[in-house]
Amino acid sequence: MNSTNFFFDAYTKELLPTHYRQLQNRYTGDVVFTNSNTDEFHFEGPAFVVEDVPGYFKVETEKLPKNIGRHTIKQYPGFLINFENVPSLGAYLNERFGKTSRYKLRREQRKLEQCFNIRYVMYFGAMEKPEYDFLMEEFYRLLELRSLEKGIKDNINLATQDFYRANVYQMILDKKASFYVIYNGKKPIDICLNFHMKNVIFQYIRTYDIDYSKFNTGYTDLMKQIEWCIANGVRLITFSKGDFYWKRRWCNTVYDYNYDIFFKKNSLKGRLKAQLYYLIKALKQFVREKGLIEKYHDFRDKHRKPINLPNDPSKITRTPIPFEKEFEKIEAIDFKNSKFDFLRRTIYDFLYENDEKESEINIYAILDHPKSYLVVGKKSKILLSNTSDSPIF
Repeated sequence: MNSTNFFFDAYTKELLPTHYRQLQNRYTGDVVFTNSNTDEFHFEGPAFVVEDVPGYFKVETEKLPKNIGRHTIKQYPGFLINFENVPSLGAYLNERFGKTSRYKLRREQRKLEQCFNIRYVMYFGAMEKPEYDFLMEEFYRLLELRSLEKGIKDNINLATQDFYRANVYQMILDKKASFYVIYNGKKPIDICLNFHMKNVIFQYIRTYDIDYSKFNTGYTDLMKQIEWCIANGVRLITFSKGDFYWKRRWCNTVYDYNYDIFFKKNSLKGRLKAQLYYLIKALKQFVREKGLIEKYHDFRDKHRKPINLPNDPSKITRTPIPFEKEFEKIEAIDFKNSKFDFLRRTIYDFLYENDEKESEINIYAILDHPKSYLVVGKKSKILLSNTSDSPIF
C-alpha cells in the first residue's frame, strides 16, 4: 500500500498531502505550518496511508472528496518536553529527578569536562560547508559503529543517509535543522541532528563515539540542549519514535501518534486493503498496550548474536598496578594514532574511574611484553594487555 510519513514530510520537506491544511502547536496555539498547495486531495492506487501524525499538533483538515473514506488509528506513544513554566535547566531537573539522580547527572557532565577539552557547539543558521561535510562523515561513521555495538544489522537511518547528506546543510542555513555537537578538542564525540519547525524541535538522531561510553554523553547532550532551548524560546522538544525508560524520566508530556488510512469508496480492493491494514494496526496496538512488544524486544536484545566490533574492548585485560612500580623497557606511544584505536576506550574508562585528565597521561609500550601497554596518570597506573602473556610483578 502506498504511504508517506507525516513527520518526515512536515519537518524535512514542509510538504503535506493537501487534506492537511494547517498545523497548530496544541500547547502554545502557534501556527507552525500552512499548506500552500490548494489542489484537491487525491492519491494513486486504491488506498493510501499517512503514518506518524503526532498528537502535539492540532491538525486542521479539508473535507474529503465524496469518493474518499478514512480510518484513523492510534499506534504508539510519543514523548516531549514542554518548556511552559520551565525557567531553567536546574528547575526542570528538580521537577523530574530526585537529589541522587541530579547529582549523578551533574557528575557525568563534570567528569567529561574534567577529563577532556570539552566544548559545545550548536550549528543553527550558520555553518561552513567543509565543517558540515566533516561532521556528516563523522556522524554516519559513529552511527554505524553504534549500530554494530547494539547488534543492529539494518539501521534505516544509515539506509536513508543520502537524502540527509544532500539536504541538511541548506536546512541548517535556513534554520530548519541543526547539529548539536560535543567536541573533545577538534574531535566530535557526540552529534545530534535536529529538525526545527518554528518553536518546535524534533530530535531526530543522536549518536556518539562509543570510546566515550563510560561518560554517558547522551545525558550531558540533553541537558545542554535543554539549556539552549530555554535560552532561545523553544516551546517543545520532541524525540524520535520508541518508548524507552529514559524518555519517561526526562519528558513531561506523553502524546499519541496516529495513522490515517485513506481509501477510495468505489474500489472494493481499496476498502478491503484499508480495513485489513486497520485490523493489523489495531492488533499491533493491542499487543503493544499489553506490553508484549516490549517483552519481545527485551528477549531479542538478550539473545541477539554479538557482532564483532573493529576494536572490541572486551579483549583488553586491565591490571591496576602500584603507582611506584617502574618498568625498564618501555617506549612512549601516541595512543591517538589509528593503529592504537583498540586501546582508546579502555584508556578513557581509566580516566573516568581515576579522575585523570587526557592531557596529563602518558602511554608506553612494554617492549619485553608484546601487546602490553602502561598507562600512567598523575596519581594512578594501569597495565593494558590483549594477550594472555601479562607481565609478572
